[in-house]
Amino acid sequence: MTPYDLAILGGGPGGYTAALRAAQRGASVCLIEQRDLGGACLNVGCIPTKALLHASELAYRARNGQAIGIGVDGVAVDDEVLAEHVGNVVGAMRHGVAGLLEGRHVEVLAGRGRLTGPDAIEVATNEGTLLIQAKHVIIATGARPVRPDFVPWESERVMTTDEATTTDAVPKSILILGGGVIGCEFATFYAELGVQTVLVEQFDRLLPSLDPDVSRSITRSLKERDVHIRTGTTVTAMAADDEAVTTDLSADQRVVTHAALIAIGRQPNIEDIGLEAAGVTVTDGLIAVDDRGRTNVDNLYAIGDVATGKQYAHVASRMGIVAADTITGNEAADDLAVVPECVYTHPEVASVGLDQAHAAGGHDDIKVSRFFLQASGLAQAYGETEGLVKLIANESTGRVLGALLIAPRATDMIGLLTLAIKQGLSVEQLAEMIHAHPTFSEIIHEAAEAWLGLPIHKLR
Repeated sequence: MTPYDLAILGGGPGGYTAALRAAQRGASVCLIEQRDLGGACLNVGCIPTKALLHASELAYRARNGQAIGIGVDGVAVDDEVLAEHVGNVVGAMRHGVAGLLEGRHVEVLAGRGRLTGPDAIEVATNEGTLLIQAKHVIIATGARPVRPDFVPWESERVMTTDEATTTDAVPKSILILGGGVIGCEFATFYAELGVQTVLVEQFDRLLPSLDPDVSRSITRSLKERDVHIRTGTTVTAMAADDEAVTTDLSADQRVVTHAALIAIGRQPNIEDIGLEAAGVTVTDGLIAVDDRGRTNVDNLYAIGDVATGKQYAHVASRMGIVAADTITGNEAADDLAVVPECVYTHPEVASVGLDQAHAAGGHDDIKVSRFFLQASGLAQAYGETEGLVKLIANESTGRVLGALLIAPRATDMIGLLTLAIKQGLSVEQLAEMIHAHPTFSEIIHEAAEAWLGLPIHKLR
């Protein structure tokens, strides 16, 4: 057969984006996906979890609106209707991706692909095995939930996030193992629906990889939602039967719940995809790539969770665009130095650039300003005053080095600060912008003025 210009292993946000960009550039493209188009993000991750969190927030606000004169009795959650809504959202998005690929004449092969050499792929399909040749190959096989050995996986009462986003039943009580981003998001969802929730984290604070301000704020929020938080705690044993899951914790604690969710991270899918046959270098569990996604083999590229520890769909998509542009002869590169990180708890959390500790360690003269959400008019009007904005900048130049937002719609607002850091803008330039009032985003302006020592709505 005539070789494709590009073959891609994996149809997640990185893989399908790379396919579309390469096709836009005139390349012949084959996309190989063994499950559903859109990958984990669309099918069991980003999209369904946000649909679930939107629903739980509506329920929580309805139950707790008395302070502003809204009283709703008997808020009920219909598990089946909620699951149907999530399924409809996912289905529509998946259909949209398929339509885009078809419109760009990308050939989609349903099957499991495995490299047999730098330019050859063996695809196991329901109809048999196909052999594909391509001038270039992008590896975009994504990641999967970590499944520790001590967990009784044979029980349907024990879930990873894959099962938690696709079930049509909400448990009466749940233990969540892992107090990172995924664990805290699911704790928010379950608790807002009224599920008795226990959250276990081995480190001494939730979200240990993020700023301590985030840990404090989200801990308060989850406690307000009656989440039982166990930090500095490990699981010593877990058993399940037809009725419940029994979990033994350190310090001789035992917790019995109707279900358990294991959310302790995700591991790259790099096994048995032919990396050895193709001669691809793997370093510390990741495929080694440069700022264009190129591996040590000339025509092989890798993007997304298999090639970076920044396991975000937006990172995979950006890497896919850069790789596809490079393959098609268009200049592109990205060192991923400026990547927004988002947590969809309530309130939301978003950060970008250096946090305070890393900025202080790498720069002699940093200056930090904070503006708390309690002083925001819109936050007061909405009754959502938990949170802050933090700006970290070089004191001598004013250049923005990092930012943190804890607020409703923080994940939308972080785009402005990402642009500021990417383009080397100063705090003074942020302060000179006219921000609409009343909005949540004007807290960025307030923090910039505070950094300059000229706050209007804050005492020094």
